[in-house]
Amino acid sequence: MKTRLILICLLLAILFSCKRTNPFIIETDIERISTNSIKNGLTIKENENLAKLIVDTLRKNTIGKVLPGVMVTDLSNQKLNLLDGLDKLNGNFIIISSDVHCGFGLDCMTNLFPEALKQSKAHNMDIETVCLLKKTEFDIKDSIKFIKTLKQIKPFYQTIFIIDERLAGKLNMSINPTRLYVNKNMIVSNIEFGIPMVAELYHEIEQNTIGNN
Repeated sequence: MKTRLILICLLLAILFSCKRTNPFIIETDIERISTNSIKNGLTIKENENLAKLIVDTLRKNTIGKVLPGVMVTDLSNQKLNLLDGLDKLNGNFIIISSDVHCGFGLDCMTNLFPEALKQSKAHNMDIETVCLLKKTEFDIKDSIKFIKTLKQIKPFYQTIFIIDERLAGKLNMSINPTRLYVNKNMIVSNIEFGIPMVAELYHEIEQNTIGNN
């Protein structure tokens, strides 16, 4: 009887701990990971390992997790919860994000990724896209470049929101550019970083779209 009671208590403890698991994206403190790793300087190999650690941690804290509600601004300058803004989308979608100061990120958002999307639509992979343009403290002081970039990306995306870069961190979209593949239940099925070429981006979209609708 005593053994059975202990077993029941253990099962209840496991069930309770499972219920407390955070279903939402866990914000990853990239700066803390980096600071803890570079105190004594890094070799080339150690730098590679650090980059891998950051990416692996971001993926672990994002994939399979639910998008949290964060405040964004739409193109009419209205503030809203991101989840409310995404509610109108049908099925799976992609969120791509960068700030205006990263040349690589801008090239991906205005050139490479739109071209890959065009190819995917030509092959009947029509997936909705959302652009999250990150606003930094520099953009608040001097908005000329930000406004110019916003006009530049408008033709390429069905939905555009502006997000404070600190809030973008809650979505683990601190790296420029970042792409989230999200299903209709607001669960992230994949997260990708960097600027592959058009053919690689097309393959990425294909891999994350086929069979996931």
